[in-house]
Amino acid sequence: MKRKLLLSLAALFVLCASQAAKADTLTFAPTPVDLNDLDHHMVYTWKVSNVALPQGQQITGARITIKNIANWDTNPNRLFIHLLDNAKNAGVASFVDDPTNSSPVTDITDDFVNPRYHNQSNWLVASGTADTFLTSQSFTMTPTNFVYNFTTAQLNALFAYISNGGNFALGFDPDCHFFNDGIKFEIFTANSPAPVPEPATLALLGTGLAGLYARKRRKANRAA
Repeated sequence: MKRKLLLSLAALFVLCASQAAKADTLTFAPTPVDLNDLDHHMVYTWKVSNVALPQGQQITGARITIKNIANWDTNPNRLFIHLLDNAKNAGVASFVDDPTNSSPVTDITDDFVNPRYHNQSNWLVASGTADTFLTSQSFTMTPTNFVYNFTTAQLNALFAYISNGGNFALGFDPDCHFFNDGIKFEIFTANSPAPVPEPATLALLGTGLAGLYARKRRKANRAA
C-alpha cells in the first residue's frame, strides 16, 4: 500500500514539474494563390481575418513559403515583404505603383516605407496602421522555393496584431515581376510552458516522500 502511495506521489511530482506538449499549425493561402505572379506594376496586401489561436497555446513560430519563385529577367530586382496590423480590403487587394508601365523596372522602392502614395484614397493601408518590416529578397531566373522564418520580435508583433481584432495582413511590393507557383503562410503554436513549482513546494513534497519512505523502513525493521 505504501509503495503505491509513494509511486502516486512521485507521479504527482513529475506532473507538477512538466506538462505534455501539444502543438498546432495554422495554414493560410491567398486567392489567387500566386498573387497574380507578383506583377511588378503592383503593390499587394493580403488580409487574413478571423484568426483564432488554439486556446491555451502561444505562437512559437511563423513562416512564409513562396514556391518556385523566379524573376522574369536578369535585371536588378527586389521583393519587399511586410507584416501589417490590418489592411483596408478583405483578402487580396492591389495598387498600381508604376503607372508608366515601364519595362524593365528601373525604380526599386519599398512603397510601404516610401509615403509617395500613402495619401491617395485607394492606398491599401490606413494611415497609422502598425507595420513591421519582415524581409526583402532578390531572385534569379531560376525557380527556387523561398522560405522566410519570423524572428522573435516579428512573432511578438504578429501576436499583438492578431490580438488587436483577430486579423493581420501581409504586404508585398514586387519590384520586378516574380513568377511563382503559390504562397503559403504558417503559424506554429504550442502549449504555454507549465509553471515551475516553487522551491518551497518541491522541498515540502520531497520531505513528505522521504518521511513516508523512512516510516515504511521502520515498520519493516520492527517486523523483522
